[in-house]
Amino acid sequence: MKKFGGAWSQSKLDCVERYALAYLQVMQKQTWCRLDYVDAFAGRGKQALKTTGTSTEPGDFFGDASDRVETEEFLVGSAIRALIASEASARSFDRFHFIEADQSSCDELQSLVAEAFTASAGCVQVVCGDANGALRDYISSVDWAKTRTLVFLDPYGLEVDWVLVEELAATHACDVWYLFPLGGVIRMMTNDGQIPDLWSQHLDELFGTHDWRDEFYKPSPQQSLFESDDPELLKDASTQHVVEYIRTRLSTVFAAVSDAAVLRNSKGAPLFALVLGVSNPSPAAQKAALAIANHLVKDLSQP
Repeated sequence: MKKFGGAWSQSKLDCVERYALAYLQVMQKQTWCRLDYVDAFAGRGKQALKTTGTSTEPGDFFGDASDRVETEEFLVGSAIRALIASEASARSFDRFHFIEADQSSCDELQSLVAEAFTASAGCVQVVCGDANGALRDYISSVDWAKTRTLVFLDPYGLEVDWVLVEELAATHACDVWYLFPLGGVIRMMTNDGQIPDLWSQHLDELFGTHDWRDEFYKPSPQQSLFESDDPELLKDASTQHVVEYIRTRLSTVFAAVSDAAVLRNSKGAPLFALVLGVSNPSPAAQKAALAIANHLVKDLSQP
């Protein structure tokens, strides 16, 4: 059977691990705070090459089967990469919070951690549940005056709502890597602007505003103002336009936002935009985080 993926997907997992290593090095002497790592879509905890037999549900990810397959390969393994980075560092994460909606995947992840990461297993909490709800529970349980957290949001589709992004930014203590569902968003924005109500609602929740309609659709200059009460709309939602829009939106809640890397499948179609939001109000902390993140996303960016 044909398998998908390759070096490009491996490099994305490397990015998570490399940032975690750099983050721990920067925080090495900050012994006054606890360091947490949160993976909101942790998966099974091990990299797996999926085959063409993998099913896809259109409600979960707005793409074809090959998009879904390659996406899954990339996402699986991020939690384990954080554990590897932690055990290799002079300063380790003090607690890991892994969230996964699928119970069997949670069980596999828990077993893998217990078998392969004995030094860290006691610091790992695997939570089976919805990412938005579980993350809100985590946020409300933490003393943010004494905690710093690295968060990885890597949804398959549009599961992350804007209210959660705002809550993470409001901690003033989280670095948040967001794997924004770029390809799904572009596909949901129909060429004629006649977007189904449910899709519009999902996009409202994703962006946290209705203003995306005015950003990505403009009245056609070829149409007379007297021809129709509903002017013809022209879609202006290129890959770069959508990327810059989500960066602008993130900048309204985070103290600093990194450049973004566009991640593509083997056909060259955009899947995600990987971007870091820094909530720490300290200019020194922002400078350090952006220096690392911008270097990493520059390496990942694909034409």
